[in-house]
Amino acid sequence: MKTLLRLAATASLAAAVAACGNDPMEPGPVTPDPDAPLPPAEPAPARTTGHAELLGDWAADPAWCSNTTGPERPITITLTRFEGYENSCAIEASRPIAEGHELDLVCQGEGQETRETVRASATEDRLRLSYPDRDGATVAFSRCPSE
Repeated sequence: MKTLLRLAATASLAAAVAACGNDPMEPGPVTPDPDAPLPPAEPAPARTTGHAELLGDWAADPAWCSNTTGPERPITITLTRFEGYENSCAIEASRPIAEGHELDLVCQGEGQETRETVRASATEDRLRLSYPDRDGATVAFSRCPSE
């Protein structure tokens, strides 16, 4: 009787395995090691911010456009960065406003992180920056020729 029960259990097990569609002689799926490092994440897509007319190099004096060092050199605006002489800023947000764009900057300069809002408007080869956090101070720039 025990032999008959073993034979029935073995047949049931074989039928169950066959019903799964897996060949019992083929290896099953490998369970990943929970302690294994994760594969690198794909980089996030570039964030478009809508301030394309501001992109490029701008100088307070057009003669400064060729300078690469010192205080008398251009600022550079990209989709994600606002780079100047004494600071390097990430553009955290850009919002269209009536006069152009309002940029929220997170800046590193002289070993400190600061946050600042800049209002920027560009018309052809002129850029005007207004700093509401600096009592509305404004600065005008000329677009540097692209190389």
